[in-house]
Amino acid sequence: MNKKSLSILIYCLATILIFAISLTALASCKRQYRSSKPAVVQPKQKDPAQLAADKISEYSNPDAVISVYELNKMTSDPNVSILDTRGRSFQVFAYSYPAGHVPGAIPILHAEYTHPAYNDRLAAPDQVQKTLGDKGINSQKKIVLYGNDGLQARIYWILKAYGCDNPVQILDGGYEKWKEAGFEAAVAAPIITPSNFAFNYAKADTNIYTNLEEVVDAILNYTPSTIIVDTRSKNEYLVGHIPTSVNISLLDTLNEDKTFKAIQELNVLMASKGVTPDKKVLVYSNNGVESSLVWFVLHELMGFSNVKNYDGGFSEWVERELVLEYGEQQLVVKPVK
Repeated sequence: MNKKSLSILIYCLATILIFAISLTALASCKRQYRSSKPAVVQPKQKDPAQLAADKISEYSNPDAVISVYELNKMTSDPNVSILDTRGRSFQVFAYSYPAGHVPGAIPILHAEYTHPAYNDRLAAPDQVQKTLGDKGINSQKKIVLYGNDGLQARIYWILKAYGCDNPVQILDGGYEKWKEAGFEAAVAAPIITPSNFAFNYAKADTNIYTNLEEVVDAILNYTPSTIIVDTRSKNEYLVGHIPTSVNISLLDTLNEDKTFKAIQELNVLMASKGVTPDKKVLVYSNNGVESSLVWFVLHELMGFSNVKNYDGGFSEWVERELVLEYGEQQLVVKPVK
């Protein structure tokens, strides 16, 4: 190898060596830079129990609702009575309750708290008191209600209407949410020791109840300060509804998992239909069941002070052969002046 070739070779090797040293130094600088940067702290994700508690805390009366996570801590508490309200009929009870229910839950059939002479209407207080006493409930126990079609709120509304000293709560999401959360299910009925239950009539609230006469008056003497809400499905509403009513179905107030919507969503929903806190709101369904749940949402969760449930509902309206409206909403909602 001549001197010229040797010089070129030495030059190339030196260049490669310098390049390698530079890359090593650059990599070292990057590592030092990364180590000197403060670590990014990822926000801690809230667990489902905390998310449920946060949502419930935003309601006007958070004590009216209980999450499945909280109820799971109470299933063995002798001071808590859990009522499974899914018994719309004996047939419904027969395929729901024995197939699985919240441990310790006691079944209650719709017929046990409805009037014997007036189909689906609320029973007299003496009948309701005896029914609850026969279920082992006294006047001190916390009562937790769960269902899937509004009957849980139907009983809640009856208790408030007649006057009840007991703390009363509705299970958010019902048995479906209980199963989704992975909690234990029971198939056997608990042993019941009958007790004495009594209403405190000093707490009775007749202002949460309305009748046919008040609904008719709200139509004949229409004012923007009163609004009638049909809580049945959209299809039922379209084929015939009480005149001037707007449609907000039971399902509109619930999430896909049957838990109640957050307060912000409920505010938007109600306002979109002209249902605002400054109005008197009369709610109805076919027989006072679905409307009880929308009453619960408006009165208990949202804090509307003047909400009344029409117990006779659309069934009584049709039975009396009163005038109907058909199709889409005809009322042009106006703000209260």
